[in-house]
Amino acid sequence: MKFWYLTKHIIQQEKLIEMFQTDINHFFQSFASEELTAFMRFITTLGYSSFLMLFLIILLFAVDLKKTFLLFMVLLWTANITYCLKNYFDLPRPFHVDSTLEFLDGQLPDETGFTFSERDAPSFWAGLPADVLEVTRQSKHIEHGLPSGHTSVAIALWGALLLLFRKRWVSVLCISLIILSPLSRMYLGVHFLADILSGLALGGAILAIFYALVLKPNKLSTYLQKDHYTIGANAITALFLIIPLLFFFVLPLKVFPLIAYMLGFGTAFLLLSQKGLPVSEAPIPHRIGRTIIGLLIFIAFNVILKKVAEQMGFAENIWADFGISFIGAFALLWLGTTINLRLGWLKRKVA
Repeated sequence: MKFWYLTKHIIQQEKLIEMFQTDINHFFQSFASEELTAFMRFITTLGYSSFLMLFLIILLFAVDLKKTFLLFMVLLWTANITYCLKNYFDLPRPFHVDSTLEFLDGQLPDETGFTFSERDAPSFWAGLPADVLEVTRQSKHIEHGLPSGHTSVAIALWGALLLLFRKRWVSVLCISLIILSPLSRMYLGVHFLADILSGLALGGAILAIFYALVLKPNKLSTYLQKDHYTIGANAITALFLIIPLLFFFVLPLKVFPLIAYMLGFGTAFLLLSQKGLPVSEAPIPHRIGRTIIGLLIFIAFNVILKKVAEQMGFAENIWADFGISFIGAFALLWLGTTINLRLGWLKRKVA
């Protein structure tokens, strides 16, 4: 505890060696063009939650349910830990401290009202100016920078995808995204080099933990062959249902729905496994049908429940969002799988 407190104190006093200069951002933006900006925005869009949810739902029902469930868990664990650290360090982004830098990200909000001009770190190894941090930390609208969520997710998620499917074209795609995603964030002016490096370290650490627990070839083989998981005390239950509860004590309220997604998916997975998890092999038309059903369930539950919450006066209530996220995640996996089993588009192993 003393070490944790000392670390925070050192960071807040700007004595930690970090790379909070915008020189590298200006360097990348010196090559700016409409075509390059459009490409970098496309790459960075692949790291936002809307695309990732769509991508993983397609993989879940069209490709492999068991493997994609692991990808969901990698994504959610990475997102949760990243937000914990963003909230803890409470550091601004390059465009917050240097108005000469172009803000090129079309999705991240830029409503802070800061007018700092070239107030980044005075040297490569220095921290951000104390007066700048005092102002940015008082803002309620700022989206914190360190560590880079796009980078941590790129390393953990695309790295896990590479390890799970192990095909040459998948490896090329994943490695390309791992390289391009952090570059796009610096080009767009939304991350310092320090943000990127911390994101790389975080994503790499999470990927290493998942590799040790389940992605290592022999453990992955055991996981893929196993169809039943008890809801009692075991590693799977702890990882998907018990340990995520700790995030209630460290995450900011606005991202509590991320915990709900973890709990919803974990609960549905364990309940489905009581009768045996289904295998994903099926003709292409069945795979397409499964995906459509999954997407419709996810969209319908989120839209309907949000409308109900609005009618009841809970439109901006964090606990209503938590419930909607939990039910949406649970329905996606449990109800989507159950309906497809009834239709014969998914099947359990024959004993």
